[in-house]
Parts: sequence; C-alpha cells; structure tokens
Amino acid sequence: MPRHWREMVAGYIEERLFIFLLVSLLFITGIVGGAFSVNGLRETQKVELTQYLYMFFQDFKMETPPGMDFSPAGKIIFSHFKTIFFLFILGFSVIGTPVILFIIFTKGFILGFTVGFILQQLAGRGFLFAMTAVFPHHLLIVPTIIAAAVANIDFAGVLLKGRWGKNPSYSLTGEFMRCLGINGAAFFVLLLAGLVEGVLSPFLIYWVAGLF
Repeated sequence: MPRHWREMVAGYIEERLFIFLLVSLLFITGIVGGAFSVNGLRETQKVELTQYLYMFFQDFKMETPPGMDFSPAGKIIFSHFKTIFFLFILGFSVIGTPVILFIIFTKGFILGFTVGFILQQLAGRGFLFAMTAVFPHHLLIVPTIIAAAVANIDFAGVLLKGRWGKNPSYSLTGEFMRCLGINGAAFFVLLLAGLVEGVLSPFLIYWVAGLF
C-alpha cells in the first residue's frame, strides 16, 4: 500500500477512533456472550446439535471430492451484498444507527456461539475444523463489516449534524461519496470472502471430515 494511502487510512481511523472502539467492543462482547451461552444449552440440545455436526461430516465423507462449483459462492456473495446495502440504508436513515450496532453484536454472538460449541463438543478436531472452515473467510469478513458499520454510523452523524442546522466544514456530497466508496470497497472484500467460503472451504471441510 502506498505511503499516502496508509496515512489517509490512519487519519480516517484516528478521527473516528471512538466509533471504531465502540463497534469493535460490541462485536467482541457478542463473541464472548455467544461463547458463554453454549454453557446454557440443555443437554438434549447439545446432543442434537452434536449429532447434526457428525451427520454433516458423514455426508461429506460419503461424497466425492468437491469440484470448482461457484454456485454456493454466488449465494454467499449475494447475502454479503444485502448486508452491506442494509447497513448503508440504515446509516442513511440516521434512525437506523442502533440497528447497525445490534447487527454487529448479533454477528459476534453467532460467531462466538458457533466456535464455542464446536470447540466444547469436538475438542482438538473442533479446533481444526474451526481453523479450516470458519476462520479463513472470517479473517476478511470481520474487519470489513466493522469498517462498513463505522462508515455508515459516521455518515449518519454527518446527516444528523446537517439536520440540526449546523454549518459543517466539510462537503456533504464528499462525505456521501466517501461512505459510498467504503461500502463499495467493503463489498469487494466480502466478494473475496464469499469465494473463499464457497469455493475453498468445501475442500478444507472435505479434508477435515476424514477425521470423523
């Protein structure tokens, strides 16, 4: 990354550090809450979910090695597009900002619950499964969703200041284009994450399924 781009990104984060910290903290809180909620499951629920996992692995073992099928990736990418579009609409509406925060918390909760349950029930094999089937695409998804959420919350703040009659020292059109650009870049990264999840992950899951 060119030096002036790094400086621009660093300046953007520094100016919105509080929002980044708030969104990141909510996501981490969701992960922790999801992981701890595993302990609240009844034993029958744990057994049912564990049986479902083993059935999933057995089905994978009986199948032929996965080929280069892009149809699952297409569905995942479309889901990511809806998420980014929804975040943008919520930010543009201003009043939807709390919903953005709720979405971030929920995504963290789901991730924490999923990984927490897999690790608790499958131990070492669960760790291997999480590392190959969950973490690769989430390494792209998590920072991207957080960045998109921050951009849309920040833009909501810009609109709110304008509605209060304040004379901002920045161009509203410029802020809109920056928000739109960040959402576009976020979708591009999520497109790559969708390809990883829909194309690469099946190969990794097929390999891990052999251990069950």
